[in-house]
Amino acid sequence: MLIKELKLYNYRNYARKNVVFDPELNIITGPNGIGKTNILESIIVVSNTKSFRTNNDQNLIKKDSEFSKIELSSDTGRYKVVLGNKSKSLYINDVLIKKSSEFIGKLNAILFKPNDLEIFVQAPNERRKVLDIEISKVSRSYIRSLLQYNYLLKEKNRLLKETEVDGTLLETINEQMVPLIKTILEERDYFFEVINRHISAIYNRISASDSEIRIIYRKCCETAEIANKLEEAKEKDFYYHYSTFGPHHDDYSFLMDSRELNAIASQGQKRMTLIAFKFALIEYVKEKTDKIPIVLLDDILSELDRENQERLIRIMPADAQVIITNTDIKDLNIDKKYKLIELKEEAHV
Repeated sequence: MLIKELKLYNYRNYARKNVVFDPELNIITGPNGIGKTNILESIIVVSNTKSFRTNNDQNLIKKDSEFSKIELSSDTGRYKVVLGNKSKSLYINDVLIKKSSEFIGKLNAILFKPNDLEIFVQAPNERRKVLDIEISKVSRSYIRSLLQYNYLLKEKNRLLKETEVDGTLLETINEQMVPLIKTILEERDYFFEVINRHISAIYNRISASDSEIRIIYRKCCETAEIANKLEEAKEKDFYYHYSTFGPHHDDYSFLMDSRELNAIASQGQKRMTLIAFKFALIEYVKEKTDKIPIVLLDDILSELDRENQERLIRIMPADAQVIITNTDIKDLNIDKKYKLIELKEEAHV
């Protein structure tokens, strides 16, 4: 996948902004606050249909403007996202896409940003969001199963809050959940299997160490146990008035040399682990789709010492388009061809 050109209209601080990208390495520079991250954010909106910085699309519309528009041309098609007053319209090659699930992941971009380090201390539901977003971008069956499961879960929880629970309806909901949970667990299992095949080697190439990095997936059960577990949870569900079993309780954690990474790792090691995780995601996307995602690195070089900067730049996938933001390039030692995109103060007008 390659982005050729990005056009922004009334997006964040930009009234109009056009950016043409190189198919390989791109470095966007400029002072803090000028809008470097806004460019990466707009690409993620096209990839995920949502921002990674706000849940309110109105925040993406330039002040005193009625709408915002993102137009992105790539080697796979032309994508457009139009944000209005409480509305969002999605287009592929000028054709309106009515379901966001049919738009997500058509352009696949993987983002690393500084506050990704929060994943080590976040609540499990926040970690699951990361998992669900990445799998949904490459698996239509996963996103369909997840959406249907969440709908049934909402209905089940509503039912369990009633004074008299309709047992027949509850049984029907549980039966409908079984194949959906199976798909969700199988896709998550495969995700972690692929990530664990690659993450240690990538980490050691970046950090020049020999540590073993693994992710432990703490799932609700094995797929053969789903129906029984739903049945066993009934009494507890009645007591607590909500569904106590299911993949909506799943979690995962990172290990370094068989120990909880968050308990023993330095900030630098955590940062390297997250970078390795994102790079392992590239391998996951390639295995699932035979396509190479776009790699977005938001202001991470400034967080690394010179040696780690150089190692990171050297191991960047040669077959992936990479877009990096940084305040400048004066302290960067880049020994490969790149396109420099300098943002000036006039970008605010």
